[in-house]
Amino acid sequence: MKDYQNHLARLSRWVLLGVLLTTLASCDFLDPTGVENPRTTDEDLAEAPEPTAALLPGLRAQFARAVGGVVIGTENASDNFSINGTGLGGNEMDFPRDIVPNTAIMNSTGQIGVYWHLQELRALADFVLDDIAPNDANASNEQRAEGHYYRGMAYLMQGENFIGVPVEPDGAPLSPSELLQRALTDLQQAATLAGGGEFATRAVAAQARAYRALGDGGNARSNAESALASGGADFVFLQEYDETSVDNGPNDYLVQRSLQEMQPLPRLDFLDPKYVGDESGIPIAKAEEMHLILAEVALAGGNETEAKAQLLSALAVTQGRPTEFLDDPDERLDNDLNERPHTSSITVAAEAGAPFKTGLVLDRPGPVDTPSISGTSVTDADINGATGTVLVELLYLMRQEILFVEGRRLHDLGIRLPVMLDELDTNATINEGDPVTQVSVPGYIPPQNELDLYNPLILYQDGALIATEVTILHNMNRILAEQRGLVISNPMLN
Repeated sequence: MKDYQNHLARLSRWVLLGVLLTTLASCDFLDPTGVENPRTTDEDLAEAPEPTAALLPGLRAQFARAVGGVVIGTENASDNFSINGTGLGGNEMDFPRDIVPNTAIMNSTGQIGVYWHLQELRALADFVLDDIAPNDANASNEQRAEGHYYRGMAYLMQGENFIGVPVEPDGAPLSPSELLQRALTDLQQAATLAGGGEFATRAVAAQARAYRALGDGGNARSNAESALASGGADFVFLQEYDETSVDNGPNDYLVQRSLQEMQPLPRLDFLDPKYVGDESGIPIAKAEEMHLILAEVALAGGNETEAKAQLLSALAVTQGRPTEFLDDPDERLDNDLNERPHTSSITVAAEAGAPFKTGLVLDRPGPVDTPSISGTSVTDADINGATGTVLVELLYLMRQEILFVEGRRLHDLGIRLPVMLDELDTNATINEGDPVTQVSVPGYIPPQNELDLYNPLILYQDGALIATEVTILHNMNRILAEQRGLVISNPMLN
């Protein structure tokens, strides 16, 4: 892979094929074929009996990597997690206004590389769809649907999280709205070619997500409703992982590493770790999210009654989701080796003056049961009793909790990431100081690393608990409700 460190679009065709086929041969859980030559040329591949089928496992594996990279990168830049330790290249992502193209997570080509893996996914899908499938008489509609879905998802995640991204060699960066429109084109094609079944539902659910990001409430609603109709009342699609090939990257930083570098905001402690093993699946589409989108559309239209009904439906689905057991070794240490909240008698307030809530912090180290798909602290009574901006705040809280560690929070916060340094260095159309080289952080985001802070920081002395009440410094869900409003009403695409 050393020869594959420069931007994918600058690689010669045989190296691109080599990566696809080497990836394919290493991913047991992705149904590998018997292809053995990692330096097959595109001419050789064109003569193969089923070249599209041969390349799809590599594309699936890259999608798995991209999902993991997006989760690691965006969750750490949000208020969901702070970074503790050195495994993620320092804690610069905790200071969103300090993120630059050279920030470790941004500039990585490894497991944590959010930008890199999305560009790889998009470029590999380009190759399959544009160069291989058109000349492959054996390429089926189902195979083409997969290719369009993966490329659409690459565009969708780029459009949600980046200030702009080029999608061709030396190309000018596309804006978030342009990326999202491209996502919709591919996702619509994927749904059409799939002709029903899982990939059609996945593509339709992703369209609902893209239309929400574009501020198109009508189409967001129709696609969310269609996904629920075709997928079922409690559908969920997981990106699967394999311990021996492509493992669950977030799990490494949540559980496997001795310092557990990803440490959750204390009010989210009860949801962590969502992925207890190397093979834990990451939800990429699920019924709860569709109900949350429908609730947001209803709120944008001034229909609080419908919004509450949709939130109650999301809650009902969430309450039926499974949990997973883990004998958690996490001591919850911060960068100064202070003990973070890890005792169940601790209560947490969302901000100064808010009520202290129980049940948000679990006892660790020790056995824990945490949600593997969805969880929330919100109750029926909370939903039924909320109105106005409090109901919008509740929507944001449910999105934060139900979509925890799924790569959605950064987009809700309105933070957009820059391109990676390698893109800046190799793309002639991008110069240092251009908008796409600078992180975009809305004014309502607090300064420094205050997204992640709480009081008091010292809760234990000589192993004994000395304070039982923790207050989060900033209630970002209230701030979003009051200062951003609904994403669907204020998509912040510029």
